[in-house]
Amino acid sequence: MTAPVTQDLNAYGFSTEIRVRLSETDAVGIVFFGSFAAYFDVGRMDYLAHLGLHRLDGPVRDLAPGAVVAHQVDFHSPARYNDTLIVRVRVAHLGRSSYTFHFFVSDKRTRRPVATGRITLVWLDEDFQPVPLPDPFREAIRKFEGDLLDEN
Repeated sequence: MTAPVTQDLNAYGFSTEIRVRLSETDAVGIVFFGSFAAYFDVGRMDYLAHLGLHRLDGPVRDLAPGAVVAHQVDFHSPARYNDTLIVRVRVAHLGRSSYTFHFFVSDKRTRRPVATGRITLVWLDEDFQPVPLPDPFREAIRKFEGDLLDEN
């Protein structure tokens, strides 16, 4: 099991920005809780692109078979239409066939924490059975995350 999601900025080597769109807010004008799944996915894919792991024909083929098996969000303060959010991303844990992203979302202007969360994915074969993480994927994550990465 991975450590709790941290708000320590030093733990995150990657971040991306998202501007809240009107369609992502609810009837009371704050970001709808379901929008955070999309924000985390943007952060995850931007992180993988930053490491060169986002292309299906790149160093790690068949990235698509990874399936989300767990998703958690903890809310700290509301975000509203047109806020710019900073989504900090890290891979916190590599297992045999799974890997877990941690996310820390904050308001760019005020720096206040908005949400933290995690997503765990499992690498699957064509029969949807778990298989070991590809070595090039594992090595790229190790190189980027360094000593903060938990493995088993």
